[in-house]
Amino acid sequence: MIPIARPDIGQEEIDAVTEVLQSGMIAQGKKVKELEDRWAEFVGVKHAIATGNGTLALMAIFSGIGLEPGDEVITVSHTFAATANAILSTGATPVFTSEALPYAAAIDSEVTGPWMVLAISTKTAALA
Repeated sequence: MIPIARPDIGQEEIDAVTEVLQSGMIAQGKKVKELEDRWAEFVGVKHAIATGNGTLALMAIFSGIGLEPGDEVITVSHTFAATANAILSTGATPVFTSEALPYAAAIDSEVTGPWMVLAISTKTAALA
């Protein structure tokens, strides 16, 4: 198996995890609240919500913007399955653009923009 990424875990991370485990509050404890507050301040918003993973974050975003059956969401074909799964969880349909250049790791208007524009329809509700 080829790992996608190897974690870089040092003593500081081990100590932080140990502190949380010893607190007895593994979920929704003070560290989660601290993360949410610091992230909200960093990005300049009133509130932020921590999620357990990227799939849940995408599902919350897509639900929050009101995606529903009949909507289409344009995304690049070289994304993780989580992107399509989160779109599908709302009943919307993912529309993949497969022509993106191989070095375009994310949606970049200068690289993928022309193909995304071609994929836009009257059903397009979002780009992901």
